[in-house]
Amino acid sequence: MRKIFLIPFIFLIFSCMSEKVYFNTLADSKSSDTFDIEKFNRLEKGGEYRDTLQDGTVIRRISSEVDFIEFETPPPPSILRVSRSFHLNGNLKMKGMSYRSDEDLGIWREYDEQGNLIKEENYDEGYDYSFEDVVKFLRIRGVDLFGKYTSIRRNDGVWEVSYVKGNGYPKYFHVFSIDGKTGEVLSSDKNEFVIE
Repeated sequence: MRKIFLIPFIFLIFSCMSEKVYFNTLADSKSSDTFDIEKFNRLEKGGEYRDTLQDGTVIRRISSEVDFIEFETPPPPSILRVSRSFHLNGNLKMKGMSYRSDEDLGIWREYDEQGNLIKEENYDEGYDYSFEDVVKFLRIRGVDLFGKYTSIRRNDGVWEVSYVKGNGYPKYFHVFSIDGKTGEVLSSDKNEFVIE
């Protein structure tokens, strides 16, 4: 009787722990809000260099004519990355988080050259059914969130989600539209996946 009670409890604890790692935050970031120009100039090759930290986090730094850019990508199971850009004096210009490189999440902040906050944009505003809810929706379906064809995007109050799934052949391309307020599945489609 006691074993039956413990199994769901252990599963609950494990799932809560894994969620924390899955959704890293800006507060968990390993990078600084100041760009070390001297170190960059010493280590860069072809206008960029990468650091790999002990925990597997990769920090890629790039220079351009107008700013410096930094991408911080934690190791799996984290699925988010931190992006920062810096003014040419090394002060923070903009920072925020994204899923892969194409879906900005949460609050992005923009700063002037002296480091004063000048703008905030909340990409989650109006989406009561959150990005985390979409990820749970996909995990229940056993979707590989790192899969080449997995995509999560917002469009006019709707989450547009697509992924490829199947063992062997055939594989299927799944597409869902999910209401960003209620989480209701507005449409779903499944077609055989063919690589041309």
